[in-house]
Amino acid sequence: RKQIIKERLQAMTDFSKYKNITVDHDTYATITRLQTKITPDVKLSRSQVVKTLVNKEARKLNGRLSK
Repeated sequence: RKQIIKERLQAMTDFSKYKNITVDHDTYATITRLQTKITPDVKLSRSQVVKTLVNKEARKLNGRLSK
């Protein structure tokens, strides 16, 4: 029983590392279509698509993004 509880705890998401965002249905559909377009050989998760696009835009700002 203790082993099962321990395995479940290890599999749980660490909520201190993640936040949620909400997008409308059209944006969600666009993200879904982008999953296979950004890297043609690999299907990215939706969160990886968002992370990739955000990082790309941040790089375009070339250090002008303040914290």
